[in-house]
Amino acid sequence: MLEHHTAVDSTGASTPAQGAIAQLERFAAGRGGPMLVGLWAFGEAIVLPVVPDVALGLLVLAAPRRAAILFAALVAGSLAGTAVLYGWVLAAPDAATSMILALPGIDGAMLDGARAAVATGDPFAIALFGPGTPLKVDSLAWATGPASPLALALGVVVNRVTRVGPGLVVVALLGRFAPGLVRRQERLVLVAYATFWVALYALYLS
Repeated sequence: MLEHHTAVDSTGASTPAQGAIAQLERFAAGRGGPMLVGLWAFGEAIVLPVVPDVALGLLVLAAPRRAAILFAALVAGSLAGTAVLYGWVLAAPDAATSMILALPGIDGAMLDGARAAVATGDPFAIALFGPGTPLKVDSLAWATGPASPLALALGVVVNRVTRVGPGLVVVALLGRFAPGLVRRQERLVLVAYATFWVALYALYLS
């Protein structure tokens, strides 16, 4: 059961805790959190260049008990987006390929590497620990190869578990066992979080 942090006002009444982390916790506790993560994952699986981990990490840091639900929303969104991209590649391979290759950080060499990796149809071929080939590139390569879409669906789950899972565990543990520190130092935490992602994408796109 989700525990909301509260504060006590001058009259002794309990009131919802204030601050950015507290607001993120309340957002994650409702439908908005999973919906945001799911829609972001859906878009990222097709065309968005920024991974849904950006939102997922913040929400899990604020509401670690919602980690499983938020991660499930991410996986569901990724599966749905991959299915849409897969169908588009089958219907209009040239247009889909041109769109993917026009995205920042993606080029023909990356696509060729993905095609070689998925040529055997092994779902674990797209397992990924840390930054690497975007899921959409693997999906494009898979759709133009001989393997089945069911194997791709399993590969999407494997990819999300291996690439997103470790970071998710870290922020969930931090949010679970050091919630007071996170809230007392929330400005520093948020600045550090934003700096991490900006630096990561600057390195990826360089």
